[in-house]
Amino acid sequence: MNRILYENRCKCNEEFSITKKRKSNSRSEGKPLQYPKPSELTSKTFRIEYNEKLSLAAKFILNSFQNKYIYYAIDDILYSFRSNPIERDNLLAVLYSPILSLQNNFLVNFFDIWIRDIYIDEISKTNKFLKKDSENLYKVTYITIKLFYKTRVPIKKQESLW
Repeated sequence: MNRILYENRCKCNEEFSITKKRKSNSRSEGKPLQYPKPSELTSKTFRIEYNEKLSLAAKFILNSFQNKYIYYAIDDILYSFRSNPIERDNLLAVLYSPILSLQNNFLVNFFDIWIRDIYIDEISKTNKFLKKDSENLYKVTYITIKLFYKTRVPIKKQESLW
């Protein structure tokens, strides 16, 4: 009986399936990442010595990361520096180092990290033992990154039945 009704209704005789929209859980599925509440946040500041010369584009990109989700910052670096892979890898290393520190020391999830502020300080250093200071100048760049993150209560594993 059902087969006859199916053939009368659908002439193509192809199978089809009905999918139900699953209920949304606590995560934001398909929505922009939600900024956490101030009561849930903890911050940590990292100061990184960067010995290479920063380009103007790199300085601009780093300064645009104020109050930005870490995933979007990494995506911006990957997209903006496709033509300059050396600088791209150096900037990614600058971001990955504090992220790994948070993950290893504080058990912070990658998806719970935001960039609060980034400061770039260029300091000229001279060799004090040489007489001509102007010839022996070299610049060291310090990148100060203030990250804030949300800590969650660890999920307790269920004990096995046997």
